[in-house]
Parts: sequence; C-alpha cells; structure tokens
Amino acid sequence: MVSRREAGGSVSERESEREPKAPQDVAPQDGAWRRPYYTILAGQAVSQVGSSAVQFALVWYLAQATASPAAMGVAGLAAFLPGAVLSPVAGIVADRRKRKLVCIASDVAAGIMAVAFALAMGSWGVSVAAVIALLAARAAATAFQAPAMQAMVPQIVPEESLVEAGGMSQAISSASYILGPVVGGALFAAFPLALILVTDLVGALVAAATLGVVPVPDHRAKGERPRLHPVRELRDGLAVFWEDRVLTQVIVSLFVFMVFFMPLSSFYPLMTSDYFGLGAFEGSLVEMSWALGMLVAGLAVAKANFANEVRASFGATVALGATCLACGLLPKSFGGWVAFAVLCGAMGATATCYDVPIVAYMQKSIAPQKLGRAFSAFQIVSMVSTPVGLAVASPVAEALGVSAWFGISGVAIALLGAVMLVLEGKARR
Repeated sequence: MVSRREAGGSVSERESEREPKAPQDVAPQDGAWRRPYYTILAGQAVSQVGSSAVQFALVWYLAQATASPAAMGVAGLAAFLPGAVLSPVAGIVADRRKRKLVCIASDVAAGIMAVAFALAMGSWGVSVAAVIALLAARAAATAFQAPAMQAMVPQIVPEESLVEAGGMSQAISSASYILGPVVGGALFAAFPLALILVTDLVGALVAAATLGVVPVPDHRAKGERPRLHPVRELRDGLAVFWEDRVLTQVIVSLFVFMVFFMPLSSFYPLMTSDYFGLGAFEGSLVEMSWALGMLVAGLAVAKANFANEVRASFGATVALGATCLACGLLPKSFGGWVAFAVLCGAMGATATCYDVPIVAYMQKSIAPQKLGRAFSAFQIVSMVSTPVGLAVASPVAEALGVSAWFGISGVAIALLGAVMLVLEGKARR
C-alpha cells in the first residue's frame, strides 16, 4: 500500500497496512528533534528575509512601472510556471537523492541566479521584461526545495510532533516575512534594484550552512537504486491521492481553491497602489499584517491537538473565504485601507490553519519513500491551477477592478470549504 492511513478503515487496519520505514529513516524521539530542526529553521528564516525583501522590491517595481493587473498577472505566471514544469522532476529527485543535499543545492542556485541578474541589470539597466525573467529564474532555481524540505521533515520530527513542527515552521517563516517587506521597502527606497538582489545570495549561503551542519537520516533503503522511470514514478506520486479517499478530496479541493486564491497574491500591490491610491510603505504594512497573522496562527497551531486535521483545514477554508469577501466590499478610503490591512492579517491566519494540518496529514499518511513525489504532485496541482486562475482573474480585474475579484473569490472559497466539510464527513463513514 502507498497510503499509511486509509480513510474509512479502522485504526488497527490502517496500522497494519503501513509501509515500514527504512532503517535509516527514524526520527529522534523525546524532544531530541527540536535542536536540529530549529537549527534548520533558523537558517531558512534568514534566507526567507532576504528572499521576501527581494520579492517585495521586484513586485513593487512592476506595480509602479506598469499599474496593470494584466502585467501583474504575467508576472504571477512567470513566478509559478517554472515550478509547475519542474515539479515532476523535483519530486523524483527528492525521493532518489539525499534531500538535505537537494535543499542546499536549491538555496545556492537561487542565490547565484540573483547575483547573475544583478550584474546584468547593473550593466544593461532594469526593465519590466528583465524583472519578469528574474521572477521565472528564481522560481526555477527554488522548485526543487519545497518537495525535498517537506518530505525531509518526518526524517527529523516524530509523527506525533508533525503539527507542532509545521506550526513553528510557519510561525518562524511568518516572522521572516514580516521583516522581509520592511527590509525590502527600505532597500527599494534607498538602493537600485540590482544591488538589492545581492541580499538573496547572503540568505542562501546562511541557509545552506545551517542545513549542512545538521545530520539528516537517509530515507533511501540501503543498496536500493532502481532504474529511473520518470513517468511511472510521477504516476506513483499521484496514485497516493487516489488510494486514500480523504487525500482525493484534498487534492481536488486544492485545485479549485488555488484557482480563486492565487490571483490575489498578484493583486495585493494593486489594491494598495491602485484601489486605495497609497504607496510602497503602506504596501509593506499590508504584507506585514498578512505575515503577522500567519505568525500568530502558526504559534497557536503548534500548540493545538487536532482530532481531524482535514476537517480543521476545510473549516479554515470557509473562514478564509469570508475574509476575502470582506476585502472586496471595502470603500476607497484610508479607513478602507486600514480595514484591508487588518483583514489581510486574518487571511494570513486562516491560510496557515488551512495549510499546516493538510501537510501534517500527508506526512503521516504517505510512505516516506514516496513523500517527495507526493509533495511534488501536490505542488504541480497547486501550480497548474495558478495560470488557470490568472487567466480568469486578470480580465475580470481589468474590467471590474481588483476589489471585485476579492469578492468573487471570497464567495467561491467559502462555498468550497462548506462543500468539502460535508463530503469529508461522508468519506469517513
């Protein structure tokens, strides 16, 4: 069996169907996992501050240079499409190679890519096309990290602590993203864009160094190096979602959710700059509010004990939809912007409550040797839905305004969460 926790079966049946872990793939017990895990998170936090600062500067350059939802939609495609294309390979690499080395290589590649573009921009100048190309290059360089890092967590963290680890990871990442826009806004106001890109390399080197000093068990069975069959191995990654009825609901609902939700990330700057008529400083405060909501929710989730991770996630989907709808109904005023900033904090919190339980459920339910491909498949579905969402959302936002898409997406996401709560209950009967 691929899945280690079949929906609808008894606890004893699910335990008996588990695939055994490789001898090397045993996470430390009794809290011993915290020191190595938090060492990795500390390095990732530094890297994320640099990355989010660079991302903020790039997005604000585009927002000021174009003031166009269509251009921001193209930028969103550039930031996600390379990951969608490379995800099948990334999942296979995460399962076949040492995941620690995959993460280090991804970090270093992203830093080197940023410096290469910085040198090019310093020589030939900054343009909209160059910034969009850089967004695509950064996405390609980091495509291998997400499935490898998520699949590596159960090698360090015991099963009963996965939600705690996920919540703390989200909290630390959120703290980094709070600092990122502040750093990015300050750098954007004081330095040329080419110089700002260098911060990406500094963060990448710190992340690689901290990960390098932490011993991570090898998830691969000794002596097992089967011949590479990319199509079959990708099919195995997708198969885990069809063999567990709850995971089937998760992957299908993820696609629908991302179609409506992901365009919002491209439209956030335009809500502040175009709809409310404010600048980069106010935009950075909105980003900080989102990250602060994620931080608070991450700390709360780390202490939570979910009886049903999937129902918790679908319940958060309903709440997230309600906050999106409220954003779409705000007036064009400074008071409206203040409410928008507060609601963005609520959106960040509910997004964390959606994401962390789902990831923990997957880490518990899927065999370790297939986790990389499973997370890769999860990422593929997420990324494939992004261009679909942008293709629909961009013309709607051009015609009706960005606030209209917030309202439309809010209604759709809330309805999706309600429907999935009903279906999940039926699947477990």
